[in-house]
Amino acid sequence: MVDQGLDCRLPGVGGRAHDGARCGRRRARAGGERGFTVIELIVTVVIIGLVTAAVATGIDRIRPASAQAEAGKIAVAVRYLYNLAVVSGHNQRLVIDLDARAWWGEEQLTDDPCEAFLLPEKGADDADGAQAKGGPGKDGERPAPTGGFEASKSTLLQKTELDKGITFSGVMTSHQQQPTEKGVAYVYFFPNGTTEHAYIQVQGGEDDFTTVEVVALQGSARVHNQNLDLKELARELGREVK
Repeated sequence: MVDQGLDCRLPGVGGRAHDGARCGRRRARAGGERGFTVIELIVTVVIIGLVTAAVATGIDRIRPASAQAEAGKIAVAVRYLYNLAVVSGHNQRLVIDLDARAWWGEEQLTDDPCEAFLLPEKGADDADGAQAKGGPGKDGERPAPTGGFEASKSTLLQKTELDKGITFSGVMTSHQQQPTEKGVAYVYFFPNGTTEHAYIQVQGGEDDFTTVEVVALQGSARVHNQNLDLKELARELGREVK
């Protein structure tokens, strides 16, 4: 069967001269109707992927801040400080500024081997906290050294402020007698692979509480999605120390 749509007679072979040009135009139209090429499909898929990622990012940004998400960041820092203490051979501590709604890491640089395994004396936190109020500055400033500790050089332990609407409602550690509800609190990590038992409570809304438990002797962090009674925990920690 002869395809009348693509009649391509050549000049001098029973056809007219302009038939060849007409044939070229028809072939171009026929080729343009055959669909997408592989390259065009790949470009389309890439564009769809980029648009989807942009939409997902936008949705994530408009989600309200949650205490659980912030607690997760602190739990990661806890494990990192534990490992850093073992590798570096120096005491590390997590600094929690309840008033500034911020936390960061510090390292104790000392040549005294005894200090590497000792918790601070009762009340020592208060003295250090008064000097270190506010911690590192917003633009990467480091606080003045306190208690032999200096701001960590690790980029993962720089000052981190909680998301808007999130606060620290309290901190309780095994070297405290009562929970800290304002000012600065510290959680210590030691080179021998131990840490102290501690609870860091993060609050979002009225009923949005999450508590990070630093497990003694393990350096791991457990996240409890509930409002734990820090005063009751203080009594339990007191019994542990005794």
